[in-house]
Amino acid sequence: MRALLLVLPCLLTGFATAQKTPASQKAVATAKEAKVDWDGEWTLKASQSDNLDEQIDAHVKDLNFALKLYWKKKLQSACRSFSKLDILAGDSFTVTQGKERPIDTPGDGTEGEWKRSDGEAFKVSLTRSAATLTQTLAGDGAVLRYVYSMRKDGETLALQATYTHPKLDNPFTYKLVFKRND
Repeated sequence: MRALLLVLPCLLTGFATAQKTPASQKAVATAKEAKVDWDGEWTLKASQSDNLDEQIDAHVKDLNFALKLYWKKKLQSACRSFSKLDILAGDSFTVTQGKERPIDTPGDGTEGEWKRSDGEAFKVSLTRSAATLTQTLAGDGAVLRYVYSMRKDGETLALQATYTHPKLDNPFTYKLVFKRND
């Protein structure tokens, strides 16, 4: 009986600890996620980024003359390189790419609307997980997906852009790398 009385508190303590483990793991995951600081102004690191014109030329090189001209113009219009990036994070995210109009998206993944400076309208949404933001712009049959990945140093982020269209055989992708301004 005494052995049972001595073992019972240990078992109860172990049970309570086991019950708390998932909550403590969630707290650690939330703390890690909270450490990612997206806010700020960022400058393009051209030496680590793809040359967009070269990427477009390589992507359309095997198309016939007419399709090559059409898709080159379409990709140049949709996929743009920009020297500055400004991110304002909170309950919603505002991302300004160069001199373009800011893209405001709710932080909960719901869809919003955005009009580019040339007047083209898009449905926009944003999802986030730890050190990654995924911003999706959908319009006119095409989808442009920006995946922002924060590097471990917190001072550099990579932007992987993917353009898909039902009439384009292969998705077009390119990468831009940005450094946080001091």
